[in-house]
Amino acid sequence: MPQTISTRKFWIGQVRNMAIVFAVSVALSFVTVYLASKGFTPDDRIAVLWMSALVPAAVFPFAMVYVGFQNLRVHRLHKQVHHFANSDDLTGLANRRCFHREATRRISDAAGGSRSIALILVDIDWFKQVNDTHGHEAGDETLCHVANTLLRVAPQGSLVARLGGEEFTVLCEVGDEADLGRAAEALRKGIEATRFYYQGETINVTISLGLSVLRSGDTLATLLSRTDKALYDAKSYGRNRFELAA
Repeated sequence: MPQTISTRKFWIGQVRNMAIVFAVSVALSFVTVYLASKGFTPDDRIAVLWMSALVPAAVFPFAMVYVGFQNLRVHRLHKQVHHFANSDDLTGLANRRCFHREATRRISDAAGGSRSIALILVDIDWFKQVNDTHGHEAGDETLCHVANTLLRVAPQGSLVARLGGEEFTVLCEVGDEADLGRAAEALRKGIEATRFYYQGETINVTISLGLSVLRSGDTLATLLSRTDKALYDAKSYGRNRFELAA
């Protein structure tokens, strides 16, 4: 998921801005007093010039600390809004809006790269049965379990998102279709192998996956459509498997 500016970078920017404002305020105060004190004696003029520098220097730190902490408050609120706007409430993964924006950007930047962009659509098998048998809270736990496993097993640098319901997506870079197949099988095995317990009952989860590699002229819409067809085939052929788009 795209990130907002870090708190460390925020404070670096604040200190830089404070230094600039301080230098400019002292310089302006010094110049103003210098021009206004032409009729003073040399000793009086020097004293006044010192005061013109010391007064801003004394007041400035308190004013800028206050402004800095107010800006930090706004910065934290901005990060919260950014997180809520781009994250799925339940799993913490990128949401549909974030996925579409980031995937479109990655696809537009993919031309000429040595590795290919690939899309994996993931659907939890028989998810309705989990809800019907164990309750909706167990269904929520299942979604979080799948989300965490996808994050852990997906290729490094992947964009993992929840599109809605029990459907997830992994946008990643691969060397070729065989590489994509290995990544998908790792995801499938990772979900199948990591059983979890809910109120003393074991819940076994499997997933079906549709795979597709970005082709010349593809948009996100065409890539999604082709991958969705492959996912439909995987579910039709028995589930707990992956299929590569034709």
